[in-house]
Amino acid sequence: MYGREERKIKGFSLSFFKDKVRSIMRKKKVFTVALILAMCVFAASCGKKADTKKESTKKEAVKKAKESESEASASDVASPSTLTEDSPEIKELENMKVPEEPKLSEMGKITLPDLKTITVTVAPVENVTQDEVDAAIQQALSGDLVTVQEAAKEGDTVNIDYSGSIDGKKFDGGTAEKQDLKLGSGSFIPGFEDQLIGKKAGDKVTVKVTFPEQYGNADLAGKAAEFAVTVNEVKREPELTDEWVKNYEGTKAETVAAYREEIRKRLEAQKEYRYHSDIQDQAMQQISDQAKVEPSEKLTEYAKAYYLNASLNEYKQYGMGAAQVINMSGMTVEEFKENAYASADSYAKQLFIMRKLADTQNIRVTDALIDKLAEAESSLTGEETNRIKLIEQYGKELVEEASLRFAVMEYVETQVKVKEEDPTAETQTNAEETSKSSTETETKK
Repeated sequence: MYGREERKIKGFSLSFFKDKVRSIMRKKKVFTVALILAMCVFAASCGKKADTKKESTKKEAVKKAKESESEASASDVASPSTLTEDSPEIKELENMKVPEEPKLSEMGKITLPDLKTITVTVAPVENVTQDEVDAAIQQALSGDLVTVQEAAKEGDTVNIDYSGSIDGKKFDGGTAEKQDLKLGSGSFIPGFEDQLIGKKAGDKVTVKVTFPEQYGNADLAGKAAEFAVTVNEVKREPELTDEWVKNYEGTKAETVAAYREEIRKRLEAQKEYRYHSDIQDQAMQQISDQAKVEPSEKLTEYAKAYYLNASLNEYKQYGMGAAQVINMSGMTVEEFKENAYASADSYAKQLFIMRKLADTQNIRVTDALIDKLAEAESSLTGEETNRIKLIEQYGKELVEEASLRFAVMEYVETQVKVKEEDPTAETQTNAEETSKSSTETETKK
């Protein structure tokens, strides 16, 4: 990976790995409402409909990330030691069991504030602009690249193998296979991408570049290098036409006009969601700040085990073991645990609050409640879903938890006072200040 001058060769491999995983996890959270509500601590796609293709894409991305990360030497990974899955402390983590969540009566003592005394201030929902619609459509086009046999041009994505050398000698981190690169993105060092414009699949190119003087890796800074590059494939964004819309699996629309309207409605739903989410997050934060909570030892121990397990499982679903995750974090096992435990205290408090609110309002998980969650999800993603699909995809436990939190948060919103900001107030204030400043200047003259 040869990025901008501030990036390091091997160090960037690790950074790339982290960023890629984060990106994948964001894409995984297509189940927006459920995962945000289930996993957040009161703070926590366009693409093909075919789930198998989505998962295949995600797995391939993780595979590439792992390959990139593996190129870094042990000294480049900021970890006190290199752990393996056979390390005793890793085996202990892998075998760790999360105890059953304690009953509400076993969680300790809690006193909640009067919700009607809580006031939150939010910005009003803004109208969806044409630029926003265009940007969303462009994202869809960018994610639906088609292979072409033509010569690559700026804006195309080329899939390449490359091997770099300086003075005829290969250097660490200078080799990669099946690497996607968008020409014109500036992802690689200056001059690299330009030399691939006009090339076709099957072409072999010797790319000659010079690393910037201020390049992050001092061993490479300012040095001339050659890269033996093989172009495997040239991919291009499709044109926005009725034909593309008909064949695109990310919509049921048949025309460009209908697709635009569909995107507009989806963006409106997302803005509406963020508006209510902002209200709920602020309200829950105030509840958390004002609540008097004395967690029991049972709740504290549960929260520690749960949060530590969740920290690892987020990555495990993509084939990354505990050793790899901890090595990536740059911590020892004990440091990783303590980091998780620090968040566990907050999680315990918030879980207690959530359970207390649900109990006082007699909020229970029902099929109707899950149906409501599924409906909200469909409006946000543009993909039809239902209770059965949610459970099949994410598991009954997660869906039920998300549904419960969904209902509790909605209840909270109905109880607190909501004050909308005046969108013209700041503009008026700035205008007045400008006018005042101008007057003062004239007076001085």
